[in-house]
Amino acid sequence: MEEGFEQRFQASYSEILKLARARLSRERAPVSTVTLAHELYLNLRDRDDLKFASAGQFMAYASRAMRSLLVDMARERLAQKRSVQLMPLTLGAEVPDLAGTPEQLVALDDALTRLGLVDDRLMRVAEMRVIMGMQVAEIADALGISEPTVKRDWQRAKAYLYEALGATP
Repeated sequence: MEEGFEQRFQASYSEILKLARARLSRERAPVSTVTLAHELYLNLRDRDDLKFASAGQFMAYASRAMRSLLVDMARERLAQKRSVQLMPLTLGAEVPDLAGTPEQLVALDDALTRLGLVDDRLMRVAEMRVIMGMQVAEIADALGISEPTVKRDWQRAKAYLYEALGATP
């Protein structure tokens, strides 16, 4: 049975807060977890076309929307401070620690967008893993693929991001 955005958001509110908290713990964004969750709600609430067959599908969509919000906030901060020195971006074995600078988030967003042009599923796996900090099982459920496939996709996506961002493993 498909549920609309309102019902799915209410049912998943605590999970959205958990993901927002995880993301913001690595981000220097001038926004709270609750504010980010509410911004997500406000940006999506009037979309009548949003229907979700599962909680996993909803969380996948929410992860993409949250990425967009965070990147918009980072670009806004960059516009305010053009003279900030870049910090190195590192991609760890698990979830990258982005150190939260706006420059890094924008660079990551650009790399994810380029990855999406090559392979959309790899981009979605990387987005859920890096931006939202989702676990392999959660990503598999959200995308309707197996956990081994998620692991393989994450390795490929991570290799692409290393190269695209000029990072060293």
